Amino acid sequence: MSRVDELIAYLSEAVPREARSRGIPGVAVGLCDADGVLWAEGFGGGIGVRTMFSVQSTSKLVTATGVLLAVQEGLVDLDQPILRHLPDFTVHSDFEERPERRITLRHLLTHTAGFTHEAPVGSNYEVGDATFEEHLASIPETWLRFPVGHHHEYSNLGIDLAGQVVATAAGETFAEFMRGRLFEPLGLTRSTFDFGAFDGDEDRALGHSRTFARAGRDVPRRVPMVPSGGLYASVADVLRYLRFQLREGDGVLRPELARQHLDFPRLTEEQTQGYGLGLYVDRWAPGVRVLHHGGSGFGFLCQVFWLPDLGIGGAVLTNSVDHDLQNELAADIVRRLADGHGSRATPPPAAASPYPQDAAGRYVGRLGDIRDIVARDGELHGVDGRSVFLRDAAGHVRYQLDAVTGDVRYRTVVPELGPSTLEPGLAGDYESRVGEVPMAPYRLRQDGDHAVIDLPSGGSLDDPITLQLTAAGPGRYLSATGEVLTVGDAGPAYANIPLTRTED
Repeated sequence: MSRVDELIAYLSEAVPREARSRGIPGVAVGLCDADGVLWAEGFGGGIGVRTMFSVQSTSKLVTATGVLLAVQEGLVDLDQPILRHLPDFTVHSDFEERPERRITLRHLLTHTAGFTHEAPVGSNYEVGDATFEEHLASIPETWLRFPVGHHHEYSNLGIDLAGQVVATAAGETFAEFMRGRLFEPLGLTRSTFDFGAFDGDEDRALGHSRTFARAGRDVPRRVPMVPSGGLYASVADVLRYLRFQLREGDGVLRPELARQHLDFPRLTEEQTQGYGLGLYVDRWAPGVRVLHHGGSGFGFLCQVFWLPDLGIGGAVLTNSVDHDLQNELAADIVRRLADGHGSRATPPPAAASPYPQDAAGRYVGRLGDIRDIVARDGELHGVDGRSVFLRDAAGHVRYQLDAVTGDVRYRTVVPELGPSTLEPGLAGDYESRVGEVPMAPYRLRQDGDHAVIDLPSGGSLDDPITLQLTAAGPGRYLSATGEVLTVGDAGPAYANIPLTRTED
């Protein structure tokens, strides 16, 4: 029995067992190579290989392919400012005047433009009935987190703008462009960016969330961020798309453009991993590259990946958010496929740069990962040979960069920024909500000379992530991570997430 046959036999037994034990209503899993589908199966009531799921942020990968198709047609240029197509677009910045003049499609697709993750209208928190156009119109109200091109920070907004650039250049809606340029040529009959088409289809999965179920509410169904999270697809179609990637464009996209997906911005000479044009370039097993993108939200989780050196891809789609099966299965599949391939040698760490003594402090990453760095006996402890410290324009140490992966952590307190004070009556406990359903707790308070915001860690404020706040203008505070706390008539919002007071 071949390794792939053994893997299929294992998945055929393990997936339904794990889905039942974790209470996941539906799972669709599949494997492919450059010649076609090796295996695909749906598990759960009514779930088949043609059942459409919301793939959430995996949409970003497919959107990036659409941008490359527009480049191929000469409609857009990756390195021209987006004002060429969106001449009225603006965005706020504390770092430079008119940053929109420098933002390019490459910045948007690699998440290096500096955008925050959410917009004030049409987001993961403000779902309502807002249209995609209203969502786009609210992006100019946001503030950039760092100078254009400084580093990578994941954002829905950049991908949504990239999709709008393509739609404007093509003179049609983004959903129409993607259907005509990618889905129809590849025979992806079960893929769409049109929510109405998905919602009216009989063979579609419905998203599930225990948080919403406990609150007696339905999970919001329509994703307002279309290019960044609004793709609906079956596992069979996802595998056909992966075949297109394994065949470097498959006659639809020129190979040299298909390879642009892997072109991640390199912040150091040692960097070997990163976020390219709409995908992660990663290593989940020694010596084996993995290209991937996952998605989560609105009752769905998924992971889509391929191993170009082994010529195999896979997908795990689920209609529940109360588990991590999609990532566990994907990692297990890669490990089993990669066993015996590639080098087992661990690559040497990047050469250590001199560590500044003023870099001591706590640093936090995008997913809440914490690193404490302590100065003791003239040395910094808690760093490794891959750490590089970056300063802001004023010379303050603010960022810790992983020289190999390009990942950035933010210093949670920058003492040199000086004292700050919350507006009267602003201190207190808050929570984020989707509709009327509580999501996560927050706290605004005064900590000595510093105004701070406590973010949840592990879903609670028992051991919070505390970020320094600095007054940046009327009703506006800048956090140590570059996110903005705004105070308006409707109350405070952090990173454009409305906060509702929970105190009596």
